[in-house]
Order: sequence, then C-alpha cells, then structure tokens
Amino acid sequence: MNSLPDPWTLRPWRPGDEAALARAANDDRILRWMSDTWPEPYTVADAAWWVNEGSLAGSTWALCLKDVPQGGVGAHPQTGFQRCNVEVGWWLAPAHWGQGLVPLAARWLVEQALLNPEVTRVFAPIHAGNMASIRVAEKIGMRLESVQPRSAYKRGAVIDRHLYALYRDPP
Repeated sequence: MNSLPDPWTLRPWRPGDEAALARAANDDRILRWMSDTWPEPYTVADAAWWVNEGSLAGSTWALCLKDVPQGGVGAHPQTGFQRCNVEVGWWLAPAHWGQGLVPLAARWLVEQALLNPEVTRVFAPIHAGNMASIRVAEKIGMRLESVQPRSAYKRGAVIDRHLYALYRDPP
C-alpha cells in the first residue's frame, strides 16, 4: 500500500505478529471503543487466534511501523441479499494517534471494497462518543446515516452506535 508515509505499511497478518498485536491492542484507549467480541484483556493467545484464524475472515490488514503491527483495518463483505454492503473498521495504538495514518489506511480500504462492482455501500458502525473514529469516517467521505439508540452492548452496558456510510456514485 503506497499511500502511507514511509516507514508505515499495510500488510496481511502473519505468524510472528502475536506479541506486537497483543501489546498494541491491550490498551484501554483501544478496548473501550471495540465491540464486545474484542477480547478484554487482549492476550497473546487472543492475538494468536486472530493471526491464525480470525484475520482470515473478510479482508484484514496489519497497520505496521517498520513491519511491526501497531493497528489494523478490516473490511467485511456482507452476504446474501445484503452483499452490496461492506462493513469497515480501523484501530491504531494511541502512541501513533494524530499523524493522519488511519484516514489514509481507511480510505485505501474503502477504495479496495469498491473495486467489487456489486458493492454500492461501505459502512462503519461507531460507538457513540468515539470522536476519533467519527472524524476518520468524515475525513474519508462517509456521512452519518443514522444513530442507532441502544443497539449494542459494551462492558455490560447498552450503548448507542453511529452508523456512517458512503455510497458508490451512480454510473
């Protein structure tokens, strides 16, 4: 991926990434905004499962500094009658926030999703209050589609989510 500044890259997850993934992902500033399926705490065993199994579903990429994972992005195509939709998400270790990396990676991810001619909508469900991810969504051209009140659980509480989306331009 060429749109990230050197020495940053996006690449597939691979064996050997487990320790760096667990270190980056097990920060409360990340944990608080991820879905309840994201392990808390995020252990090396969780990272091993992700690298060897979980990352194989959809299209997921490690966001790396000098080839060491510091975050990730993912696109998850929907199926059946909703196959025109792709869900996207992103995260980055807090030490690297504010450098403009996530919008570059997220924009690339959306462009990749739209290479499939069947895809007409790319969306990102974002937990209410996650202003950093909302800013990323807006920077890459997504717009607020809806607020989904009480639509998810996080840390034992029901929370709202903001649904951001962008659409393929009509032909």
